Amino acid sequence: MQLVSAVAGGIALGAIYALVAAGLNLVFGVVKIINFAQGALLTVALYGVYVFYSLTGADPYWSLPVVVLVMGGIGYLIHRGLIDRVLRKERTSQLLITFGLGMALKYLCLAVFGPDHLGVATAMADRVVTLAGVRMTLASVIAAAGSALAVGFLYVFLHRTRIGTAIRAVAQQPDSAELAGIDVRRVYALAFAVGTALTGVAAALMAPIYTIQPDVGDTFGVMAFIVVILGGLGSVFGAATAALIIGIGQSVFATLVDVQMSTAFIFVLFIVLMIARPSGLFGRTARVA
Repeated sequence: MQLVSAVAGGIALGAIYALVAAGLNLVFGVVKIINFAQGALLTVALYGVYVFYSLTGADPYWSLPVVVLVMGGIGYLIHRGLIDRVLRKERTSQLLITFGLGMALKYLCLAVFGPDHLGVATAMADRVVTLAGVRMTLASVIAAAGSALAVGFLYVFLHRTRIGTAIRAVAQQPDSAELAGIDVRRVYALAFAVGTALTGVAAALMAPIYTIQPDVGDTFGVMAFIVVILGGLGSVFGAATAALIIGIGQSVFATLVDVQMSTAFIFVLFIVLMIARPSGLFGRTARVA
């Protein structure tokens, strides 16, 4: 039963990893830039949930549409103001600007909110549900289900809407898409906005479970990179599968071996898998699929 509970917790953790990684994967698949600021943007979104909760006193889950819209707007402005200026420059400049942005956002949060661990309260946090004999907090179930729905919605958005079709066209052949009349620069900005908005979804689902402090996004940002690389850059399905593997592996190791060493175990597993399959578990692909 202990192992089953660990697997269930790992699925919930993996679902959150998948959601954070989905935004990172979308940006890379379309814009072809690695966003090192993804973890810091998640931190900003979590503080956004906290501000909403502090000002309204409402359940933090109600912050989801507000935080998603705000983060989407922030992502759009970041792309227009910063990323768009370095897209045609060397890769090093692109990496440095996202890394610098991430550091700036992290320390801005530290300056505004301080180093204290903050939190939000919801009635869901104390409720326990039993699924197939496994007891889990309702907040964890909501986080897992919400993350899965968000990733599924992203897939439908990319494959069943005209905007999604335009995004996939630009991801595959930007020059041909431009000749077909698609505003490539606008699609780039939209993709970055959607990728950033997903951090808002993740924040609203995570806030009732995790404490909020300036470093909270670091671990999830790093795990998102591992998930994306393992799943195959640009593959939504591959990243989701890799996220579940990482989440379950970390949870099981923490339960059966040692909590403190669980993160180290993931890095060792990552190294081993990269040696065995350098292109990722599902191979490298430039498609957003």
